[in-house]
Amino acid sequence: MNDERRLSKLASFFAFCLFPFALATGCQQKMADQPAHRPYEQSKMFAHGQSARPLANGVIHRGQLLSDDPMLTWLTPKGKAPEHNEAYKFWVQSKTKPTTDPVTNQPIPPISASEAEGMLAQKPQAGSPNDIANFVDTVPFEMNEAHLKRGQLLYNAACAECHGAAGHGNGKIPERGFLRPPSYHVDPDGLKKDWSKMIVQPTSTVAYDFTGNPQGTSRGFYKYGLTVPLKEVPIGYIYQVITWGYGGMASHETQIPKAEDRWKVASYVRTLQLSQAFDATKLTAAQREALDHPGKKSDAKPEEHK
Repeated sequence: MNDERRLSKLASFFAFCLFPFALATGCQQKMADQPAHRPYEQSKMFAHGQSARPLANGVIHRGQLLSDDPMLTWLTPKGKAPEHNEAYKFWVQSKTKPTTDPVTNQPIPPISASEAEGMLAQKPQAGSPNDIANFVDTVPFEMNEAHLKRGQLLYNAACAECHGAAGHGNGKIPERGFLRPPSYHVDPDGLKKDWSKMIVQPTSTVAYDFTGNPQGTSRGFYKYGLTVPLKEVPIGYIYQVITWGYGGMASHETQIPKAEDRWKVASYVRTLQLSQAFDATKLTAAQREALDHPGKKSDAKPEEHK
């Protein structure tokens, strides 16, 4: 009788100990099998079998800017529906004649007249940098010192690692062998060429991979046959490159999600261009002192410009 009691107590003890584990296992299983669908999971609820549903027409999230908001309209009406420029038309027509590859010296067969017409009939996409008139040349709000300091902060955090602190394209990323962005500043003598990377030659020497356009000019406009210094491109184009990205530069809309902040960064890029091209002889004595000794405090009052 005592043995039966001991076995009964022992069984009750094990059941009591195992009950929390069984309960936890059951809870974990129910929590792991959520009724909510995973992204793009199949669903029997809707006729097309997809669980992901598009937003209803007209739905916007709180704080979302509409496409016609001045903060997002960096394109002019011409830039939203651009036409081919004369340089592109000339290039297409040149392809109808036999040419020779300048590198391989191999003949390039010409395209037919109908193929050329097809290329010209296909309009460039909105935002194509084939005309400076495609982009606005003003910021959609009044810029002040606080805005420029905000632009400087964001530039140093998200841009300087490639473009360099002063915009010469010599940041830490290209310094380590990755693609080099264009310099914001033209060569005063007009001799230097824009280059994107270094190429190791068969002789183990290293040479620049030139892009073809002069230093400080836009690679985007150059692609459409236009040589435009970056200091002369409309600020709307700078905003577009920050938002969309270009070439090896990815879109920075995620890093700088506020449209207003992207305008501030674009404006700070413009200040970098002005600062590097400014005539130092026009600075006052106090300004030159502050420039030469940025950490030193001076009691001298700034001289007035005449």
